[in-house]
Amino acid sequence: MSIDLARPLVPSMGQHDPLDGHITAVQLQATATRLLDTSGEPGLDQAISEFAAMIEGREFGTTDPLGLGGLLTDAYRVGQLVHQGAPIDPILLETLLTASLTGLQHYVRSGELQQSANYRLAFRELGLAIGLHAVERMWQTAESHSENTFSTPKTRARLQALMEYVPIGEDIESFWRVPQHRRTRTWLEHQDINEVMLATSLVPNGFLELLLPD
Repeated sequence: MSIDLARPLVPSMGQHDPLDGHITAVQLQATATRLLDTSGEPGLDQAISEFAAMIEGREFGTTDPLGLGGLLTDAYRVGQLVHQGAPIDPILLETLLTASLTGLQHYVRSGELQQSANYRLAFRELGLAIGLHAVERMWQTAESHSENTFSTPKTRARLQALMEYVPIGEDIESFWRVPQHRRTRTWLEHQDINEVMLATSLVPNGFLELLLPD
């Protein structure tokens, strides 16, 4: 959308846009409810309902690293919102983890991470690295709290399988921290977003943790 929300700038919808919209609307409403007395005020119920209808029965599977990172990040957001009592379907967490695991298996076999820097897009790979940081946090929560959104048997099984891919995120970060790799055309053409994504991947807590006020 344009900055004033008056018109769409991109006349199409990405595969995961309704998913991101649904989770973000739920998070905004949950935060507002904790911060303010919202009785009698307009809310986001209609937007949440519309986004929920758009993602019902939708396939989230992807082999794109940025998309996979987004799914893993969204899964962590969903789990945190469920734990905090926000009105979001906990089954969505399992759906996102399953789609992520399938996509990761295909992506790793593609061999893209074995190519030289000239043929790789840093911001897309770093999106995956950020998502794998979310996997670590979900697994740590499941291990330390037996009664938690992330500790159900199915969710734990998915997280345990996803943990095998966490070292890939570390490899991606190490690769793009090499100065020589950041002098390539593919890095310089997207330098702004590449730098933001690398910084976020190296210090991910501010992005991943939903610290709703008590």
